[in-house]
Amino acid sequence: MRRIRGWWGEAWTLAGATAALAIAFHWTPKVLAYAMNTEEVVGLAFATPIVLWDAVRLALPLWFAARVTRDPLRAWLPAGLAAASLEAAMPAVFPWKLGYAQIGWPVLVQSVDLFGPEFATFVLYAHAGVIVWLVVAATHAMGGGRLILSPVAWAAVALCVANAAYGTASMAFWSRAVEAAPRLHMALVQANPEDEGGIDALRELTERVCLDGRCAPNLVCWPECSGGSYHADLDSLADPEKIVAQSRDPHRGMRPLDEPRCPVLFGGKTYTGHPEKPASVHQSAILVDTSHSILGRYHKRHLMPFGEFVPGGDLYPDIKLYFPMADDMTEGTAANVLVCGPARLGVMLCYEDMIPWAARSLVAESANVFVSLINGSAFTEPLTLRQHRLLAQLRAVECRRSLIRCAATGETCIVSPLGTVTASLPLHDRDVLVADVPLLEGRTLASRIGPAFPLIAGAATLALGAWTWWTGRMALPRLPDPPCDHPAVGERPD
Repeated sequence: MRRIRGWWGEAWTLAGATAALAIAFHWTPKVLAYAMNTEEVVGLAFATPIVLWDAVRLALPLWFAARVTRDPLRAWLPAGLAAASLEAAMPAVFPWKLGYAQIGWPVLVQSVDLFGPEFATFVLYAHAGVIVWLVVAATHAMGGGRLILSPVAWAAVALCVANAAYGTASMAFWSRAVEAAPRLHMALVQANPEDEGGIDALRELTERVCLDGRCAPNLVCWPECSGGSYHADLDSLADPEKIVAQSRDPHRGMRPLDEPRCPVLFGGKTYTGHPEKPASVHQSAILVDTSHSILGRYHKRHLMPFGEFVPGGDLYPDIKLYFPMADDMTEGTAANVLVCGPARLGVMLCYEDMIPWAARSLVAESANVFVSLINGSAFTEPLTLRQHRLLAQLRAVECRRSLIRCAATGETCIVSPLGTVTASLPLHDRDVLVADVPLLEGRTLASRIGPAFPLIAGAATLALGAWTWWTGRMALPRLPDPPCDHPAVGERPD
């Protein structure tokens, strides 16, 4: 820990964090350049502060741990507490959490249904503490001594064991619940509506799957931005002339299907006021039944930074000149749940499936399945599309709901309430995914208590920092620094 303390160690820590994030989000300059319709070097200029901000968020827990303890066996606790609180408090353009790195081992992330996604990060730091303990123990064993563990080191071992045990039991329990749950027969249509022939492909694939009378889906989903822009007063798409009178570009007068055989949930826009100068424009999910009646709408509440709004644009209006947008989008305010037969659809639009609060609020309004409609056409690299899915995947575990992702270019998939991908379509293919999706009821502890864990972690971090400052010592409270060499059992230090 001494090597991290001081400006030299902190600079190296920040450099390592910056390099890691620059590699993980190497596509950011290209995407920002696409949004700005400019050169990639300009996108790089805007991407650099975004990466640096995230690097500071990644490095801060290590800086904090280096200031409150010299013992590497204890460092995991202050670092984990600080990381959990910062992940909830510090905004990020791409709201990743370090604990998402464990998604490949589902048993390790099941406990997020208790305390939320930040708890997965806390557990990850506990794993790091156990690894440090094993390395130090091996070093002492080779030196002929035995290691005396502090309570903080034992706590890391106990937390990792308890987390794995809970994950094993939880996966067995929820597997049985999924098997016993009622099902919704769904079809997810993947085609990019912005490509030439994309709308026709959506229609053709939908008609093909709905023509099967024996296995026709109870609901068909289209991606975000696959419909038209309609006035908020429009309640039906049955009358073509009325649609033209009460809609605007893009796709003025559009209705998804002329003769729908299945209910369709699609992404469009909803406006108020005059079509040419609307008072508000929402990104919306619109549910239409087989008679063209609009059963309900959901308005996007978390807009995509630099795609649908410009962070800091209210303070520095000139920055908006670099990001030309067709409309100034308006945030929705209500967690509207759309009802389709036995399904109560908690809809999220693109960026929203990365926001834990968005999912929790929909469950609070009785949603029994999550449906995420995604455009993503600006993200051409396969890694980018898979990262989006990884950032969204734990919403299913946190709330114990199936997460259905219908994307224009991918990744269209089914995420089970255990957090595993059970079916998916290849990226960028035009295809349809048909699946029976379990509908689960009830609310998890995490969906009820919200950000309670990161708030507690933040309070503990502040208390630990205040204690260190007050005592003027670089040690955990009530845990004095050990000598440089841990003595063997029964051996007195010099």
